[in-house]
Amino acid sequence: MSALSGISNSPLALQTAPQAAAAALREAIISGQLKKGERILEQKWSTMLGIGQPTLREAMRELEHQGLLRKLHQRGTYVAELSPDDYRQILEVRIPLESLAIGLAAERMSTAQAAELTAIVEQMDTTVADNDVRRFHDLDVMFHRKIWEIAGNPYLQSVLETITFRLFVFAIVGRWQDNPDAIGERRDAVSQHVGILEGLKSRNAARAREAFVDCTVKYWNETYDIGVQRA
Repeated sequence: MSALSGISNSPLALQTAPQAAAAALREAIISGQLKKGERILEQKWSTMLGIGQPTLREAMRELEHQGLLRKLHQRGTYVAELSPDDYRQILEVRIPLESLAIGLAAERMSTAQAAELTAIVEQMDTTVADNDVRRFHDLDVMFHRKIWEIAGNPYLQSVLETITFRLFVFAIVGRWQDNPDAIGERRDAVSQHVGILEGLKSRNAARAREAFVDCTVKYWNETYDIGVQRA
């Protein structure tokens, strides 16, 4: 049976075969089944997923676009590895763009949306004691996507998805997976999101942007020592 055949009752059933295969590979990276720097063996994965290699290659191109895979000429395709310089350069782009989304969201956020974001951050806090890195990752993505949705600019949301998803995967899952010593970093990450949320709750665009930049720059510089500058 194909590894994709069991998804008929899930939202993935609405996807094409390459999209479903991309989702399966993405899950393997997030779960740690595929490690940073590991080569994607096309025959192995096409057999595991029950698809042809052309379909797998199409899925791999999607993950290349998301920054999760890197194709090396005449050497194959590998799970990406981000260096400190990669993190810094991505954040140099991400921070000003997400600051824009934060300001828009602060002005447009409803009471119900503020409560939803608060609930997400509270759930993030529970993952620290449980050492549930995967759940933290899911909630982190959910938190930021909700802000981008509230901001109400689909073009901005699309760009932020492309820029930031690799950060959510490699900086969190890749660093914290099977590493109980990272509990302090997880607590700091929760504090970062609490600070962002407080800025949003001010309903003041300038104040919300300042809180986001302060919390984000502080967290990344203290945790990853990459020397990112304020936008």
